Amino acid sequence: MRVARFWARAQVEEQGYGRGAWGSSDARLEEAQAIAEEKARQKVAEVVAADDWSLHHYDYERHDMPEPIVQDMHDASGDRIAAITINRYGANVLNTARLVFVDVDFPEPLPGPGFVGRLLGRKRPVEDFQGAALSRLSAWAQEDAARGARVYKTAAGLRYLLTFPAMAPDGQDTSEMMRELGADPLYAKLCQAQGSFRARLSPKPWRIGVSGTPKLSYEKLENPSAEARAWMFKYEDACRGYAVCSLIDEIGQTRPPDDNTARLIAMHDERAGVGKGLPLA
Repeated sequence: MRVARFWARAQVEEQGYGRGAWGSSDARLEEAQAIAEEKARQKVAEVVAADDWSLHHYDYERHDMPEPIVQDMHDASGDRIAAITINRYGANVLNTARLVFVDVDFPEPLPGPGFVGRLLGRKRPVEDFQGAALSRLSAWAQEDAARGARVYKTAAGLRYLLTFPAMAPDGQDTSEMMRELGADPLYAKLCQAQGSFRARLSPKPWRIGVSGTPKLSYEKLENPSAEARAWMFKYEDACRGYAVCSLIDEIGQTRPPDDNTARLIAMHDERAGVGKGLPLA
């Protein structure tokens, strides 16, 4: 998983070329800074050696998405099995390679009946998309008797939590599974790049009436301004009236294979508001 306690960014320039890079460490900030500087030097050396201006603009940092950790989970040996981080718009996100999450987004609804509706075509009910998605999931589960998934309804689609099999976030079989189940392509790419599956645990601010989201970069989250702190307090207060998802079905074998998986599922359900009867956001 590309999560860490400490993140630092370095910028190195040589012969007119510049390159920035992030470094991370669970041990100390100084180590993260040293790693960032070495990565930046390597990137500049590549650009200088190629003497290619286009490489100067290439997004080498596309895989780096530093987010502050607000909660860590470890196994009995002390290895991290999950981390809850804060993303750029203030929501809490579960990061783990132990649980497979699949996000399936429904298309935006078309206009309803009437002249505009007839002009653009009849609106396909959300139920049609949900039924088709669950049919794909059921077919996938039936291919192996050990496969299983907990199915959650979200504000804009479905979330699958696969209890079996365990899969590597960046594995080819995972990519194929995501396509087969109709996962959001951007979500699938993010999981691959970050080396972890991600599941949002708190509502999107604009869905719960909290506007004016500040640009919450890693630096601003680590040392928030008074404005940012006030916004985050308002957001956290508003979150209490909403859930992220609700459990609607269980398909196949859904018994957790071990205690750590059971802990993660319980934590996900509690933090996402499952079973609380709250509106989804």
